[in-house]
Amino acid sequence: MLFSRFSVTPLVLASAQAFAAVPAHQPDAKGFASITQPFIQQNCISCHGPKKQKGELRLDTLPNDFSDPTTAKKWAEVLNTVNSHEMPPEEEDQPTPESAGKFTDWLTSELGRAEIAKRSSGTVMRRLNRAEYNNTIRDLVGLDFDASESFPQDPPAGGFDNIGQALTVSPLHMELYYATARRILDRAIVTGEKPPTIRWHFEPEEHKDKSDGARIKRDGKDIILGKGSLPAENGFAVMHHAGWDRVVYARNLALANPGKYTIRFRAAGRIPTRAQVIEGAKVVLAQRRDQAIAKGSSREYQQGLYDADLKHFETHRMYDYGAPRVKVVTNIGGVPKVIAEMDINATEAEPQVYEVTADFTKQKSHIQFEYAYSIPSVLDRDWQIKPEFAAPLLLIDWFELEGPINTVWPPESTNRLVGDRSIADERERARKILENFMPRAFRRLVTKEEIESRLQMFDANRPKKPSFEEAIKVPLASVLTSPNFIYLIEPARTGDEKKLTPFEFASRLSYFLWSSMPDDSLFRLASSGELMKPDVVKAQIDRMLADPKSEALVQNFTGQWLGLRKVGSNPPVKNIYPEYDRHLEISIVRESEAFFEEILRNDLDSRNLIKSDFVTINERLARFYGIPGVKGDEFRRVKVSPESHRGGIVTQASIHSITSNGTRTSPISRGVWVLKTMLNTDPGLPVANAGELPSKVPGIGKATVRQRLNIHREAAACARCHDKIDPLGFALENFNAAGEWREIESSGWNGRQQPNDPKIDASATMPDGTKFVGVQGLQDELLKQQDKFLGGLSAKLHTYALGRELGFSDQPMVDASVAKMKSSHYTLRSLIQAIVASESFASK
Repeated sequence: MLFSRFSVTPLVLASAQAFAAVPAHQPDAKGFASITQPFIQQNCISCHGPKKQKGELRLDTLPNDFSDPTTAKKWAEVLNTVNSHEMPPEEEDQPTPESAGKFTDWLTSELGRAEIAKRSSGTVMRRLNRAEYNNTIRDLVGLDFDASESFPQDPPAGGFDNIGQALTVSPLHMELYYATARRILDRAIVTGEKPPTIRWHFEPEEHKDKSDGARIKRDGKDIILGKGSLPAENGFAVMHHAGWDRVVYARNLALANPGKYTIRFRAAGRIPTRAQVIEGAKVVLAQRRDQAIAKGSSREYQQGLYDADLKHFETHRMYDYGAPRVKVVTNIGGVPKVIAEMDINATEAEPQVYEVTADFTKQKSHIQFEYAYSIPSVLDRDWQIKPEFAAPLLLIDWFELEGPINTVWPPESTNRLVGDRSIADERERARKILENFMPRAFRRLVTKEEIESRLQMFDANRPKKPSFEEAIKVPLASVLTSPNFIYLIEPARTGDEKKLTPFEFASRLSYFLWSSMPDDSLFRLASSGELMKPDVVKAQIDRMLADPKSEALVQNFTGQWLGLRKVGSNPPVKNIYPEYDRHLEISIVRESEAFFEEILRNDLDSRNLIKSDFVTINERLARFYGIPGVKGDEFRRVKVSPESHRGGIVTQASIHSITSNGTRTSPISRGVWVLKTMLNTDPGLPVANAGELPSKVPGIGKATVRQRLNIHREAAACARCHDKIDPLGFALENFNAAGEWREIESSGWNGRQQPNDPKIDASATMPDGTKFVGVQGLQDELLKQQDKFLGGLSAKLHTYALGRELGFSDQPMVDASVAKMKSSHYTLRSLIQAIVASESFASK
């Protein structure tokens, strides 16, 4: 690791001193000669020996040096294929269960021993990822901060972005860390008199024409207030649909004081009934019909088109409207940012005041309110923007900007960092600040020498700085760029000394459940040593899961385990899936998070993740799923029947979206997802050119997805993997690429259904050959193999908790946690408790 331009000698020395004298892995030559080599000679040599090397793998010369990563990887592949009965091939003589078991047990043991030796040979230094950095600054400094604006994206490993091996640091990182620390401290430590609070009130009707806004003044400042071409009714600016000129705004805001401000607005909505939709549609469709007839089109044809399109408005569920929706956007220094999106449930008779907060600087800024309710243009006409057509109306009465918000002065962040102002001796005051700040930042006790080194920085800089506050920023910035802050350092130890210290354990626990630093309660328990008692740990887990900060566990774990972070990266295309909009995209992610959270917080059986009789949805998703009686944007538990085809994560639109390609479903991606996430099975890497279909296949253009993949599997090289992958994906074919239930596979233009389109064939097989049909059949089979799912869930949560990838030596730990889970009603809480109680969690 190179750190140009920065002195990192203490870091290098600390790392070197922490290396333990652990002996290297010593291969079991006797077992290799008596167990492995005879098995290879009898069962593998014909395909992987001197004459043939299928898959470029030769086993008779493969050494038993499991400490070599390349060699260990090849032996791991051998182990997996033998364990899964994929090798030897079915047509070859099979080894006896006894010899296969003896071979796999020995190989598992050797791979595990090598892993343990390697894991014990160096210092574990896991850098805080961006989410952890954000949360730690929030809890340490008292300042909301977004590290995504400062640091590059964290690379994942083992499925997660908190894996120490992948979280490297470059010279660029170090430069960014220092610049970011100074920016944080400049925002957190403020001096001088409390800035005056402004409260600028804006009435959109002040803008009376269609010019570029009305020029108004607030506190002597020139501001442009506008509502574009929006009509005004009863004092409200009325939004019928989205458009660049159909927004309410205040531009050219020049604020004298940066900080957090409240954006307050009074709004209401009108929600048309279905009857009003139909009447409005009749007007629009009649206009279109009559204009076409006047231009010479057939009256009979146009009337048929009128009747067909009117039926769409009479029957489609999208016209069972919800509340209108508003998007609040700021633009500061030319950078737009969506501050909030929300439904407006208030009526015109009783409008309500809504509030959001946003950070502003002294740069020129804008505030804008936009219409955010999406009504798809499924008929390829401009009917949805015609005023005659009934749509949810968003009514904006007025809006205000108030701030900067400072409930106390100086702000809490300043009070945390500048210490007791009553201490006259500045050096003593600086000492007190560092004695309070450094243990919390380093998440451990600090030495007098560490305090003294930062005090010397203060001494050297105080004569150069205009104030105490500016001088104290120098040692504080040094703390925030120290490896002791940036890393979770757990020095290597041997024997009983491998156990984490109470402070290290507190950090591992808090970054597992909160993605943040320990709070005062954990620090106190670590300081007293009480934290290492099992009953105390269990109580702390319950307390921490009840804290709102545990939302970080829900979002960060599910976002990566289920793949929710991929939602929107390749969204369903609008012309084929017109109902897919931003509100739906936000909702499908939150559904999966809320579902996991419901099971976690209420100690429900975790097998509900496989199949449940309830969903966690809001009104937007209820409309999309066709579930009646759900109103409002908040997520709640809703009981469903089997006929709804919902319940369990494999029925959720987030999963269907990320396992499709934007235009159509992908049974391959869905099958891989089911294998990995639900069956804890690695499908392996595809062979070269695996994605290519034969070029000139008759009828390929109109073939169903199943037919296309049947052609793909005709290639022997492809069939081996796809015979176990594709059928699992076929089971989910009733869900289209947006997650909507369907009975027919449409083949028409832009996904339109044609008269002879085939019904979905959701018949499928499990990897063991068991046949079933559809998503409910898949769920039933998954429940029969629940141990695979629970084992995978346990392994993934262990990986996330430990911040490292698991290996063969970790399997007993994973199995023990599953056993604990089964004995405790299959709850996620019991799995978390088992993980934290494990020897690996409490050890380096």
